[in-house]
Amino acid sequence: MWQDDAGCDEHGNGIVLNVYLNNETTIGFLLDSKANEPHFRDVVMGRCGGPQTDGARVFWPNGASLSIRDMMEIMQSEKKAGTGT
Repeated sequence: MWQDDAGCDEHGNGIVLNVYLNNETTIGFLLDSKANEPHFRDVVMGRCGGPQTDGARVFWPNGASLSIRDMMEIMQSEKKAGTGT
């Protein structure tokens, strides 16, 4: 995993999470849709450290977490909105 905040603005929008799957596929998506959720607010503002994985989900030390299903839902929402990476 890699959390890319190079294009992040002062509100935490623009952070891309790149996740490398076991089948050698990489998925990347913006965390913008999560930015107003309390745990993710700390993530996008850089107050939680980097993401980790247990093989089933991506999580941060403060309790923010995304399952594969959550990631796919975010990517589908981005595709519908035309903002996918």
